[in-house]
Formats: sequence, C-alpha cells, structure tokens
Amino acid sequence: MVDLGRGAPQGVQPDPIAGTAEAVRNAIVLDGVSFSYPGGVRALGQLTLSIASNRVTGIAGPSGCGKSTMLYLLAGLYRPEGGKILWQTEPGASASGRHPLAMVFQKDTLLPWLTVSENVGFSFTFNRIDQAEAKSRVDWLLEMVGLSEFAKAYPYQLSGGMRRRVAFLTAVAPFPSVLLLDEPFSSLDEPTRVAIHQDVLTIIREMRMTVVLVTHDLGEAISLCDEVAILTRRPGSVASRYEIPFGAERNILDLRQGRLFLELYGQLWRELSRQLEPGSKRSGARDR
Repeated sequence: MVDLGRGAPQGVQPDPIAGTAEAVRNAIVLDGVSFSYPGGVRALGQLTLSIASNRVTGIAGPSGCGKSTMLYLLAGLYRPEGGKILWQTEPGASASGRHPLAMVFQKDTLLPWLTVSENVGFSFTFNRIDQAEAKSRVDWLLEMVGLSEFAKAYPYQLSGGMRRRVAFLTAVAPFPSVLLLDEPFSSLDEPTRVAIHQDVLTIIREMRMTVVLVTHDLGEAISLCDEVAILTRRPGSVASRYEIPFGAERNILDLRQGRLFLELYGQLWRELSRQLEPGSKRSGARDR
C-alpha cells in the first residue's frame, strides 16, 4: 500500500481549470502523457484520458502496453517525460481527514509480523487519529468483508482470498479520495475473485472513492467499473472507451449471468484482440 499523505502527489500538478464544471467532473486528467524507461523502452505515448470523480475507471490492454506504468505516474512514483497530469484535489479533503491517494499492488504487501487488524490500521502509525476512532474504523472494515473473527490472526493463517481482502482494507483504511488498483486480485482463482468483487464494490461506493483499476480480466473490469478504456500496444495510448451501464448498485453474481454482460465482454474482447494483433496501433478513444 502506498499512502502519499495529505498533499498532492509529487510530480502531479494542480488542475488550472479548477472551479469549472469540467474540473469538478474529473478527478484526474492525463493530457498527452508519455514515458520511457532507461534503455529506451517507450511505455506510453501521447496518452490522453480523463478519470471521472467518484467512479471506477478500468484500464485494460495488451501485456506491456503501459497500464501499470500509468498507475505509477498517477501515484507520483514516476515522472512523465512529456505531457501533463492534471490533478483535481477533492474540495475539503484535508479538513475531512481523507488522504488524497492510496495504491494496492499486484504483490502481497502485508507485514507478516502484524495481525490482520494491525495491518489494516498500519497507516495510522504515521498519520495518527484518535485511538478509539482508529479501532472503530478497522473493526467496521473487517466486518464489511466478513473478517472480524480473524482480527487477531496473522497473514500466514489466512487463505489467499483473505489476504487480498486485508491488503485492500489496508489501502482504504485512510479513506483515500483516489484509489489505484494494479491487478490486485490476479493471483486468485476466478470463484474467489468474483466473491471478493462484491465486497470491494461495496466499500468503494460507501466511501465515494475515485478508482483506477488496471486489470487483464475483462469480466472483472465489467463487474466493477463504470467505464473501461482499452489501450493500444506499446507505447500505450487510448484505443477505445466503453461505458458500463450497470449503475452504482450492482449484484455482481446476477449481472455476470445476464445477456448485457456477455455482450459487453464480447465488445471488449474484440477490441482487445485487435490490439493484440502484430503491428496493430489503432487509436482514437472511441466512446461506446
């Protein structure tokens, strides 16, 4: 988990259009962002994408197209070599005690010497809040995902699905305004992954977070997201964007059995397949 504190992340600029309708609607705007790794591998090229406030935006694309790189840029862990990242800070974020950003990585980041409740409340070690409030927040989160009875357990005593839930709670405990998810459930089997999705979505909606989810699982993207962007082959840019019309309140098991879910899956898969073709570089950010 990365908690970048109360200020705007390093390398992210304030949005110059603050106060306009567009600024309120968008939490983050990537404007022509490019990035290359040492050695010359160009991961992103002229990527332009708006991230809407209080919604879940999914990012999918061919392997190596810069999906995770984009998250690291948003988190301020990398600096763009070209273009701008315009960050629209949530009004009153500091006053409300919310942190601006947190991130969940692909790999397990739980501390093995801490209990479940201690891992979930780890951020309060550095950003202190009232002890009673911290305990209440941790207890509430554990109850929401059915882990209350494991509060005093250690990570090695948990199943893979439980560990992923705890890692997610560790990131959301500071109540971040923006949450970055880098394939956080990719190591789990599909039944476990689907079971976790409902808990994750409940917490996201409850806390009114802006979420960017990088995933290779199109079913996961459709289940959790309000919009999905498909990136081109490296260097990544936006090929197409798809609106996911299931609304804020969803029963994920039910929607995955419906006709519309299958139709959306087919559309996203066809676009992704085109980007996987050798030599493909189709771009244009077409809305669906």
